[in-house]
Amino acid sequence: MKKNNIQLQAGLSLSQFIDTYGTEQQCEAVLEKSRWPEGFRCQKCDSEHHCCYR
Repeated sequence: MKKNNIQLQAGLSLSQFIDTYGTEQQCEAVLEKSRWPEGFRCQKCDSEHHCCYR
């Protein structure tokens, strides 16, 4: 597999990247944690409840 330096974060090895973002579920969890570090809250009504569309 060819390594693309642009896609890797500085200081993050390929094996660390795969450990952190290797599956779709891992990617979603990292994105959710970075977007809502205190847990999800609706910006309009401040509710914790949500639904997911795929």
